[in-house]
This record gives sequence, C-alpha cells and structure tokens, in this order.
Amino acid sequence: MTVSKRSKPASVNPLKIGQSLGGVLALQGCYRALPIIHGPQGCSAFPKALLTRHFREPIAVQTSALQEMDVIFDANRNLEEALNTILTKHRPDIIGIIGTELMDVAGVDYQSMLKSYKRERNLRGGLAFSVTLPDFIGSLESGFSGTVEAMVDELIQQAGHRNQRSVNSRQITLLPGSFLTPGDVMEIKEMISAFGFEVITVPDISTSLSGHLLTGFSPLTRGGVPLDSMLQSLQSGLTIAIGGSMERPARRLHNAIGTPYKVFQGAMGLKATDDLLHFLHQISGEPVPLRYCWHRENLLDSMLDAHFQFAGMSVIAALEPDHLYSVSQWLEELGVEQKALITSCETPVVSGMEREVWVGDLDDAEVLGSGADLWISSSHGLAGAERIGAAFMPAGFPVWNELGAYMSTSAGYRGAMDWTNKAGNLLIRREAGRRESSVRHR
Repeated sequence: MTVSKRSKPASVNPLKIGQSLGGVLALQGCYRALPIIHGPQGCSAFPKALLTRHFREPIAVQTSALQEMDVIFDANRNLEEALNTILTKHRPDIIGIIGTELMDVAGVDYQSMLKSYKRERNLRGGLAFSVTLPDFIGSLESGFSGTVEAMVDELIQQAGHRNQRSVNSRQITLLPGSFLTPGDVMEIKEMISAFGFEVITVPDISTSLSGHLLTGFSPLTRGGVPLDSMLQSLQSGLTIAIGGSMERPARRLHNAIGTPYKVFQGAMGLKATDDLLHFLHQISGEPVPLRYCWHRENLLDSMLDAHFQFAGMSVIAALEPDHLYSVSQWLEELGVEQKALITSCETPVVSGMEREVWVGDLDDAEVLGSGADLWISSSHGLAGAERIGAAFMPAGFPVWNELGAYMSTSAGYRGAMDWTNKAGNLLIRREAGRRESSVRHR
C-alpha cells in the first residue's frame, strides 16, 4: 500500500520525537555510560525531561552547552572541555557524543576532533564514539538505531577483529528496537534463554530503566550491558534484531566480522511469537518449553473472550514506524478495523505494509480517526482522543499518565494477552460510560 501525507503548512501536536532523544535512550542501556549532546543546553534538557517523565528514573546525559559565538569561532573547544571534565570527574566506561542539527548545519567536524583527542590522550580501557543525529530528519527510532550502529562500529574497531575470531554458537546477540519497553526486552531475553542460549543484549534497558531501587546519585548510567559483555558479543554465533530499524547494526556486524543475523519485524501477537519460537526451536534443536504452549493457549482464550468487545470496533494508531507495524499486525489478528495508521517518518517497514500509512502528526490522527472507538498513541494524544470520543490506550513514547507504563509488556504471547485484555477493558468502560450518559440525558 501507499504512504501518504496530508497537505498543510505546519505540524500540529507533533508525533515525531527528535533523533537525539533516541541516541540518549540507546546509551541508557549501557553500564557506566554517559551521552554528551554536542549542542545548546536545550538540546539535552528536552530529552532528559521527557525520558525522566516517562521512565520515572534519573537519566544520564551531559551537554557541551554551545552558545551562538561558540559555533562561529570554535565549537570543538566546548566539546574538548566537556570531555576533559567528564573524564576527570566521572571516568565513564562509555562515552557517546551525539551531534545535533546545529553541528550538522554548521558543518563542524567534531568526529575528526574526537579521533585526535583519543590519539593525543591515549585513551584506553573505554569506548568513545560519535554519531550525528539532526532532528530535521528521522525520528526517535532512527536516532536509536543510528547510535547502536555507531556503537557497534567502535566496538569492532576497538576489538581489532580481522579474519580470525572465536565463535560461541550458544551465544546470541540481541539488538532490541527502540519501541520495546524494559518489560518487552526482558520477556524476549527469557524466551531466547529458554532454548539454552546465552543472551547479550545491546543495548539492554531491561536492567537500567526497569524501575529498580536506586540509592544516592550518579551522573553515569547504573544498569545496562557492561562494556566487557559488549566486546564479548562480537563472539556470538548469531545476531537477532527485533524491529526493521535494527537491521543496519545487525548487517554491520555481519559485514565486518561475519556474524549471521535474523531480523524479526516485531515480537507481538500470535504469528510474530510463533515465528520467533519456531526459529529458536530450529536453531537450538530444543523443544518449545511447555510454559509457552500454555501462554499460547491463554492468548487464544483471551482473544476468544474479547471478540464481542472488538466486533465492529475501529482503531486509530499513531506510533513510531516499527511499533506501528507490530501493533497493526496484532490488530489484524483481533479482526479490528484499522481506521487510520499514523507514523512519524517513512521507513522501508511502513512502506511495505499492506495498509495505507500516513506520515504526520496527532492532528492528522484526530482528523483521519474521527469516529474511531479506540486511540493508541503516546500521552500527547490524550486530548485528541477525548475530542473524538475514543477510548485512549497509552503506548509508545512518552507515556506519563499511567504508572508502570515503562514496564508494560506487549512482546510474546503474554504481552499480546495483556494488551488484548487492556484494550477490551477500555472499550467496555467506554460503552458503560456512554450508557450512563444516555440515561442521565433522558
């Protein structure tokens, strides 16, 4: 089907989240990491505020704090000062320098500066890389993927792999997409581990943004995958990428060191989970654990129980591209009318979908979804859902009007069952509210 856009002069209630936020999110899944946003202070305050509000956890991020004159005369001086301060005071294991649109437009060559800086100071024992993520293209998803790709590139260079490497056939590198919550990542890790594999997840937000108790303050990330495990992942016998956006870093590993990879567009719903488990069964030779057979039965039963609530209902979904694809497949299995599908930018995944997809904002969702019964989007869409009278189901990023949203699970049979029950309950309450309103107005 086609990818369409409505013709209008401005974006109203934007759906798109800037790439730099995706870069910061990726680095939160690495242990003792620190993202440095090379740009004005507002470029770091925005991701930090949104991520903190969504995950309700401290977010590690620093900035080079550029002013107008810095860009004109010597933007790299600020970056060098920031690196000196961070290395002296905090000594992170991983530093990711995220170039903003200001650096991109000004043509600042901070990547060459970073190479010279590492060579002059003989930096060893850590990982430092840079990536350019201007906000005028892409979205959170592409920023996340681009940061992981840059991280993988630096890992390969640091490890110094050439033609010879030891391969652990029982070890799998998992590359989770930006749309997966910490709960989703944990569920997928457990599914892979259930077949006897050791899993190294890059990045791993399931152990850093999962709501664990923290004491004291640290400017660095206090969870995620350690650097030594990231280097060990180069010995994996296979890479599994979840989400089409993660194919590029998976292909980078394949091209550089020969690691084969498998991409799953999603891991939500009946067919997607069937495909993942069947693949794991084939490569491991192990039977599917009994608990997943029970989970599948539970999902089928919940879909049967809820079919009266979903019959004749229509849904509008406004999400990042990979997430939209995954949710659309789940809605297809429920037999729900998909009134409109809105995403933040065009990608090969949404271009290949069988339904029409609109690239736009939450105003487009409100116009195209008029009359829909259920609205699925970030918390920014709450007001629009109320205006068209749709039940609102928060999903994606950011979600601030619901506790524990960052740990909600949609992956696997259990995740699809939870989403099916949650959506069905929202529709039940909506119909009950309409009946009460009708009685009061008689």
